[in-house]
Amino acid sequence: MIAVAFASLFAFSSPAFAASPPKGYVVKTAGAQVWLDLTAADGAAPGREFQVFEEGADLKHPVTGEYLGKTTKQIANGKIEEVADKFSVGRLDEPVARVQVGQRARLTALAIAPAVPAQGPRPGEAALRAPRTRGASLPFVVTGMAVGDFDGAGKPQLVLSEEKSFRLYAYPAAEHKPLITGEIAGTGARIVSLEAADLDGDKKSELFVSVYNEPFHRLETSVYKADGGKWVKIADLPVLVRSHQNATGGRVVASQQIQDDKTFPFGAVYPLIYQDGKYAQGRPALNPKRADWLYGFTYAQLDAAGEPAALSLTAVNSLRAQFANGHWRSSEGFGQSPIRVRWHDKLLEFHPPMLATYGAKGFDKLYLVRNLAMLGGLATPFGLFNGGELHAENWTGVAFETAWKAELGGSSPGFALVEPEAGRKELVVAVAGSTGKSAVWTFDP
Repeated sequence: MIAVAFASLFAFSSPAFAASPPKGYVVKTAGAQVWLDLTAADGAAPGREFQVFEEGADLKHPVTGEYLGKTTKQIANGKIEEVADKFSVGRLDEPVARVQVGQRARLTALAIAPAVPAQGPRPGEAALRAPRTRGASLPFVVTGMAVGDFDGAGKPQLVLSEEKSFRLYAYPAAEHKPLITGEIAGTGARIVSLEAADLDGDKKSELFVSVYNEPFHRLETSVYKADGGKWVKIADLPVLVRSHQNATGGRVVASQQIQDDKTFPFGAVYPLIYQDGKYAQGRPALNPKRADWLYGFTYAQLDAAGEPAALSLTAVNSLRAQFANGHWRSSEGFGQSPIRVRWHDKLLEFHPPMLATYGAKGFDKLYLVRNLAMLGGLATPFGLFNGGELHAENWTGVAFETAWKAELGGSSPGFALVEPEAGRKELVVAVAGSTGKSAVWTFDP
């Protein structure tokens, strides 16, 4: 919602929209109650504050003559009470006779969560980071998250899943009502992961919903498009789909077929491509040695002069960095997940992602999740988690070291680095609580 609010404010002040802005008007008034043309897609949500204002004179730069926007005069403040498909209803803080149909309205920026009190960590402890925002309480246990531009409007959107359904939200899901809801078919089928990418090149992200179909003992993926206010299935694939990073930090959408074979169930990991109107597995294989599971590896260029390191999670959830000569392994576990499938004698864990970021000097940080099991770790074999941490790790040249961590209000099935507006990035994290509720939190990287 922060992203949408800032985007809305930018749109209202830009010359392209100043002449005839498409959104941001009062459409009806009744005492202290007002109707606005702002919807959930614009960031409207119950409790969200708004302003009614008037536009004044144009502002131009005295030297360059560049148009800078218009002066504004605030008329009234209020809060959104209800959001419909094409409008929202708000209530003014106090009745203002000057509020009239046709006047301008805008959502105010969300309040940022207070920072952790300024006291440094104890010696040997990592700094704690507070969330930038905490989203609305969602009435389900989130099992997966995907970020993409599903309607082609040029803004990030979120899809969150529970066991059998998936929901589209305006970023960053600060309001509990979804824009579109879809559901997978079949008794005994459940969602194990989500992915988003525009592989067909139409400027709208496809949603890849990977499913475990227990009655047929199959792991497969359905592909959906958001169209006309609903999800439309466009393909079924006999593979799992998940993205990872290549050695330069680029995002690669990958796929893996799981064979019904208890001895050699894993096919190689290949890039997923769109060719001649169909999705297919490209070449060459992507997975490094010692990493045969799509949900347990990525790459990072830790040494600018050397070969990229293959980062993977071991059978006991240690983080392993494999180099051309030698390797490093963490003493603590990462990537633990309650999303798991028993496949013959193997346990397939659908780990949260690992994400490497880069700056002007090369590798910057590795972000990953550490979910915490109930009962002091005794519930780990059963996939029962009631807490989690988001870690930001520095590479010291010989080992990973925690730069900071954030304590989550529950376990996390996934996170992503998002650029909600030009020049500003944030980490968006799906958090599943132990009470059957979920939320979306954001953090400064």
